[in-house]
Amino acid sequence: MKKSFYILEIDKIIDLFKKYAKTIKGLDLFNNLSLSNDKKHLIHEYKKLKEIYRLNEENGEPPIYSKLILKDEINALKAGKILEPLKLNLLKDEIYSSFEMISYFQKIKNKDDLKEISFIFNKIKPNSELYEKIAKSIGNDGSILDTASKDLFHIRQSLRNIDKRIHSSLSTIMNKNKDKMNGDNYVFRNGHYAIPISTSLKSSFLGVVLDISDSGATTFIEPYEIAEMENEKSILSLKERDEISKILASFRQDILFYSYDLINSNEALGEIDFLISKVKYIKEFKASIPNISTKTNSIKFKKAKHPLLDQNICVPNDFVLNENKRIMLISGPNAGGKTVALKTIATLAYMVKLGLPINAEEDSECSIFNNIYVDIGDNQSLENNLSTFSSQISNISNILKNVTNKDLVIFDELCNGTDPKEGEALSIAITKFLLNKRCLGAISSHYSLLKKYGLENEFILSASFIFDERKIRPTFKMLLNVSGKSYGFVIANKFGIDREIVDEAKTIYEKNYLSEEDKRIEVIEDKERALSFKEERLKNYEKKLAKEQSLIDQEKNKIKIRTEKLNQNKSEEFDRYLDLKYKEINDIYDEFIKDKNAKKAIDKLLKINIEESEIEPINVGDYVLIKGLDVKGQVTSIKGNKININSSDGFSFETNLDSLKKIKAPKKELNNDIDIDNKILNKDVVSSSLNLIGYHTHEGVEMMEDYISKALVDKKSSVKVIHGFGSGRLRQALWEALKKNSHVASFNLGPDGGSTIINLK
Repeated sequence: MKKSFYILEIDKIIDLFKKYAKTIKGLDLFNNLSLSNDKKHLIHEYKKLKEIYRLNEENGEPPIYSKLILKDEINALKAGKILEPLKLNLLKDEIYSSFEMISYFQKIKNKDDLKEISFIFNKIKPNSELYEKIAKSIGNDGSILDTASKDLFHIRQSLRNIDKRIHSSLSTIMNKNKDKMNGDNYVFRNGHYAIPISTSLKSSFLGVVLDISDSGATTFIEPYEIAEMENEKSILSLKERDEISKILASFRQDILFYSYDLINSNEALGEIDFLISKVKYIKEFKASIPNISTKTNSIKFKKAKHPLLDQNICVPNDFVLNENKRIMLISGPNAGGKTVALKTIATLAYMVKLGLPINAEEDSECSIFNNIYVDIGDNQSLENNLSTFSSQISNISNILKNVTNKDLVIFDELCNGTDPKEGEALSIAITKFLLNKRCLGAISSHYSLLKKYGLENEFILSASFIFDERKIRPTFKMLLNVSGKSYGFVIANKFGIDREIVDEAKTIYEKNYLSEEDKRIEVIEDKERALSFKEERLKNYEKKLAKEQSLIDQEKNKIKIRTEKLNQNKSEEFDRYLDLKYKEINDIYDEFIKDKNAKKAIDKLLKINIEESEIEPINVGDYVLIKGLDVKGQVTSIKGNKININSSDGFSFETNLDSLKKIKAPKKELNNDIDIDNKILNKDVVSSSLNLIGYHTHEGVEMMEDYISKALVDKKSSVKVIHGFGSGRLRQALWEALKKNSHVASFNLGPDGGSTIINLK
């Protein structure tokens, strides 16, 4: 397994997880990840991961902070060491984080489905007493604060007083001895305060000589009075140091006293960070939490990708192995994706044994294999010394001696590098041996006999990587139940080998290695691959339609919301309008009560016209109805209350807003004339010829029949299909199809010899 670890670059995959870790303990858990064959343990690990994923999704990321591995620090304390002030600060910050974590978890309402995570959070025991003591004793820069103890406070107070006395005494001494000084101020020499005295007068100044200037004219003397105070200060500094040692020693005792809870809290924070790092990986890599298969041997990786590849461009593939299909035999062109596929299977199975999420879709599952044996040689391997046949066989020999039905075996280019016929025979024998051992395996190979054996054996799942022959490039998409071609001739031609040489090679190959049965199988498989291409295009088209439908639904929803809002605004505006009319009616009524003029009141009431359309705003370009005249027209200008209208009959009217009602615009008559320019732009005009040079026979026939259908719709009487000269297979296949086409009147070889003229019915 150690060898597989390096071949599969598991260390690099673990590094992808480590970059998310925020705690030293979380990082340590990744550094010490070990493989497990314990199914119950791994199920438990994935259950915790599912719970923390849900917790993170519903409540956001927990506020984790921890920069210590307290178990190691406490073991050092037990050995007699003390915890440095800066580390005490880190411990204080961790305790604060513990308080925040408890607060975070207490806010979660439904904890019934979070039993495993609840157990971890319940291990966190914040120590407020220790937190306050550290906060009172240690500064943010790691210094010991005066408030750490009463004795330290008094010692430092005394030190500050001595400093004041020293500076005061220095000022007094200098004032008394100005006439003896060579300078204006005291200096610092060898850690002591000194007065610069003229050397000729030094005998009249009491003190300790500390230094003499280079010229000899000045002698630097520490006054006896200052020296005595400095001695007193030195004694206090020693007391300060002893007191700091006592304070740190008291922390040592406190931490050892609370060590059980501190270690549990630290490990809980680290484990939560460890799990959250996996959650972040799932989100960034669109990974998933796999199910542990209850079967002895089973792999189901849906839309799997290799973790070390760019996930945005990596082509996903499905890998399914079980008791019914125990060996996957992968074939296809070089650099087409075979080795990556093998590594993906082994790597994801390895990640499951480590309890990590995998780069595959949900509902993927995997058994716990006792061993994962990997032989990936050539220059694609991490160890190039395995590229020779002898070293590969040596490795295979060791695997075959130890493999059991609970193992996974991966062979890349099985038995390559020796005589092809011998290698082919060996590869089939080894595959039979693995089938008898009932292990699961994945093998890549170019060997024709092995591929044929794979198609005939019910326990082998044949798979081929599709090669795009039109673009001459691999698709990295795998097709099941077919064996793949190596496409050596196509690739040789692409990279400059003369066409005649390639054609000659094809002839030799077909004559010596291809039976009629092989040719029929190849035709069937070509059709399978063509169908796969079509299926892929159909899926892409369905995705595009689904996306467009989603956009349409979104627009419909927006329109619905806007309509509801407009209706609401319109209703509110109409309510305001009714209130205004109601006020007008009340005013008329009040006036009638006042002057008792019924005729006048009725006239005014008749003028009040309440219609919803009246409140609808009218703008230039709107279509309106002139009430009473039953005239419809379009508004051309608005000046105040005066509105100009052009009727549908060509007459011009001027009226006021009150006499108009807004209506819908009249429908335009459809123009049935054919817009030939537009038709050409949209590719509705069919060309008079179709070029099929370079296409396979089945592709050419399909394209020609589609072209004939379009030509018939376009009412063409004859068309030309260009097939070139080549081997004549394409032309023969096209003519066979034309004979069966009921829409073809006749056809004949074109004058250039490389095309066919088709006359349509």
